Amino acid sequence: KPEEQQLPQAMHSAMKELPGITVGKESADLIGNDNRVLQAAVDYIAGLGGGIVEIGEGEYIMHDSLHLRSNVTVRGKKGKTILRKADGVTSALALDGDFGEQQVTVEEPTGFAVGYGVAIWDDRSGGFHTTVARITGRNGNTFSIDNPLMADCMVRNKARAATVFPVVSAYNVEGARIENLVIDGNKKSNVHLNGCRGAGIFLYRAFKTVIKGCLVRNYNGDGISFQQSNDVTVV
Repeated sequence: KPEEQQLPQAMHSAMKELPGITVGKESADLIGNDNRVLQAAVDYIAGLGGGIVEIGEGEYIMHDSLHLRSNVTVRGKKGKTILRKADGVTSALALDGDFGEQQVTVEEPTGFAVGYGVAIWDDRSGGFHTTVARITGRNGNTFSIDNPLMADCMVRNKARAATVFPVVSAYNVEGARIENLVIDGNKKSNVHLNGCRGAGIFLYRAFKTVIKGCLVRNYNGDGISFQQSNDVTVV
């Protein structure tokens, strides 16, 4: 039609109706109360090219970040949708972690589990050299992770791992959007995570992200941190 304009990165014109899904503790398309159901909804909409995830009111316990995706809007109920960081645990490493390695061995594995977010560092590997990843497997007190270690983490330098991570995270995306979320960092039960790799809301190369009407409270670190991310809007 003459009045239609093709989208710049697609072979069709703009659509009025986009994919959408609801998430909640009840009466929703997907029902649950932790990060897994939220991530399932976001990834489903991302697989359709983008759209809207609406999260109902209530508290959702985060054992890992909510990982944002390109062109997906995550929308809560103003002041009533709470993403709360789970209680964290910390352990010294039992073996050195080598740069590029994708597993760590901890002295005390209680509280670490497959699917949980984790940070690994030592006294000489702070800042961007801290590794934040997800646990993907387990053999006893050895855990595989989905990202390689960003530095050598040596036992002699007090290397340690902790189940800390951004509550909301976006890496290498464009056009992500979050609205009306309360981010509770549960500071009393989590160790500090530096702002180069963590925050209540953390962006890394997440271009044109919009953060609207969100509140970050009680995070043991920065509230909002965006690194190497252009055209971020916080309103």
